[in-house]
Amino acid sequence: MNKQIIKIPDGYSFQNYDVYNFEPALAVYNWEIVAEKVVIDMSHCFHANYQSLALLTLYIWYLNSQGIQIEFSFSHKNEGASKMWHLMGATSWYQVLTKSYQNFKGHDCKPLIAIKNQQDCNTALLKIESYTKGFHVEYEKILRYVISELLYNTLEHGFFCQKIGNEEKRISSIIQLKWSQNKQELRLIIADLGIGIKKHLEATYQPFENHYSAIRYAIQPQVSGTFGINEPYKTKDNAGVGLYIASNILQRLNADMHIISGDGWVHISPRQITNRTMNTTWRGTFVLVNLSLEKDFSLSLHALMSEFREAAIQQISRRKQADEQEKFYLSIENYFGRYAEDKEAALKYRDKKLIPAVNKGQPLLIDFDNVISAPHSFLSGLLATPIKLLGLKAYKKIKIVNAAPEIRETVDYILDENT
Repeated sequence: MNKQIIKIPDGYSFQNYDVYNFEPALAVYNWEIVAEKVVIDMSHCFHANYQSLALLTLYIWYLNSQGIQIEFSFSHKNEGASKMWHLMGATSWYQVLTKSYQNFKGHDCKPLIAIKNQQDCNTALLKIESYTKGFHVEYEKILRYVISELLYNTLEHGFFCQKIGNEEKRISSIIQLKWSQNKQELRLIIADLGIGIKKHLEATYQPFENHYSAIRYAIQPQVSGTFGINEPYKTKDNAGVGLYIASNILQRLNADMHIISGDGWVHISPRQITNRTMNTTWRGTFVLVNLSLEKDFSLSLHALMSEFREAAIQQISRRKQADEQEKFYLSIENYFGRYAEDKEAALKYRDKKLIPAVNKGQPLLIDFDNVISAPHSFLSGLLATPIKLLGLKAYKKIKIVNAAPEIRETVDYILDENT
């Protein structure tokens, strides 16, 4: 029998101290593997985290759906990753895969849950509610809203159908939770083997240059809605603001949110949004959230929802207006965050988007709504070259809207400096 061994390395994690790097963990997965049997060897992995191990369940499901037998090699002392695998209840992976009524039975503070239906979503939300007892009721409501939006997205878009044996099976998505009561810290991962954000959006929109561009577009309002069931991608069933609002709320909660799809990685931190293309690939999409819960909390869900919906309506309106006038529209917040301070990101965006738009003769509409900080180095990197290309026409061709006075003054200085 053709057998291959996949060794789970020691230190199997997404995080090294405070630095995130998904590539070493994702490099373990070979999506083109050809074998009759695969042995998952955890015997030498003594340090891991639950979120990276949760992804392993989906990879094993994928291999098994390709007709590959799965075996395991665990630590003799049942320590490290081997112990964590048992605590999550992941040893029942085959039963959960093949039986629609079966789910994982893991530790209360480290559960792994297959998301097959709405009931599974409710189970996950009840777990989270149990962690937040004693917190402000508004905090519970806000956290429940965010997680329910992410679960709804994966339930709608995250399934992967494959024939297993003689039966067509829907390979579900998963959520894994890790609650640290002493630190009052919640970590979770929601992952699937679906078609990915880029392919999903390209059924309706123009092709994207790369995966992270598609992710960035998906967190804008009225983009990543649920599409029709009978004619999937012809009509939308909802407004597509759930992911936009969820990501904005997580920023307000000072959470870290990472969205991985294909080889695209977008990090939404409390201060900014960054992105990159990885050298490794995840077949579907996963979202990782790290959140330190706050007992002293003054915001209300109603106020946040009203604020973000109003901002979404205004942004959609400006985007439509720009489209009608054939302007190039850029929302600084969506691409660079509320703290637009990453000069390298500005330079890349300038070269890929703004300069081609200027060369096409498109006016630029640059929206600073909700942006708190944009220093001179960032603004100069973004705008100086387009201004030089336009010359005095820049005063008519570049329109700045919703900018704070200090940002407006800096832009005016850059205009004067480069014309």
